[in-house]
Amino acid sequence: MSDYNQRKRQRAATPESERRVSAASLSAIINPDPSSPCHGADTPQSPGRLEANIFGARPAEDIVRVVADFLYTHMKERKNIEIEGKLGQFIDKRTGQRISLPVISEAVLSEDKNMRFESNMTVQQHAMFNKLLNQRVDETRRADFKGSRIEYMHTREIDHFYRINNTRIRVTRDKESNRVLGVITKNKVADLNIYSPRTKLDIRITINEEHPLEMPDTESHKPILERHKDRLSYKQDIWSFDLTQVVSPEHEIGPVNPYATGPPKTAPAVTTHELEVEVARPEVWLAERAKVAANKPNNFHEITHVFLGNLKALVKRAI
Repeated sequence: MSDYNQRKRQRAATPESERRVSAASLSAIINPDPSSPCHGADTPQSPGRLEANIFGARPAEDIVRVVADFLYTHMKERKNIEIEGKLGQFIDKRTGQRISLPVISEAVLSEDKNMRFESNMTVQQHAMFNKLLNQRVDETRRADFKGSRIEYMHTREIDHFYRINNTRIRVTRDKESNRVLGVITKNKVADLNIYSPRTKLDIRITINEEHPLEMPDTESHKPILERHKDRLSYKQDIWSFDLTQVVSPEHEIGPVNPYATGPPKTAPAVTTHELEVEVARPEVWLAERAKVAANKPNNFHEITHVFLGNLKALVKRAI
């Protein structure tokens, strides 16, 4: 009788309960307990210590490396920088539907003129994230919680946009007091698009420059756009998780033609629901970038990993 047939007969004679390997047993084999008397480098079922790979160093996740390279390239030494990750969907302009690509996991996309990003979500998703983030606030306030606490703030603001001397100016006021909170002009630096086919939402990382300005003469200029923002901000470490309902009232489109007849063209009122992760303290990240440039020990990659991890954790929870 061959060895194979003899082992087969022996296996058949062994009770099923003894042949079955539990999940716990598999875990013990793959990750043996060093304190166990059976643990040892020569234990047949133990692989012992495994090298990260044949070259001895674990490679960085490709998507983290791409995001880190993008941020390093475009952050430079900008003083008034805005870095944020937005949740939404990439829409095919030709169909009006979310794009569908032949990939089954997250992918960084190249620029595509037939695609646009909609920083919006459903009312149900907005309510779910509100509930989820409120729960995290409560959890971090427990006496036995060991991590960074989350601070919560609710603001209501109105943005008025003006076009003055070919510059788009945003004036932000507190909705209740009408106090001016800020006057800026924003310049887009770069976007990075991450398609996430296994979740309901995608990710866009944006870098902008915000330049503070003096208050313009709003009496002689009519705003070209108005936005009412009802925002819930959840701040942890250097991040601000901003959940916002934005209402843009009906407004005229484009410059007024003095020779036009009839009523001016208008855009209807629009309500959107947005979730963004903004870097509340970009100077921390910029300082780490400077260390990279000087070839000094730094945490630039680790901060990138946490930033991307926050965005991925959110999209994976979208209903």
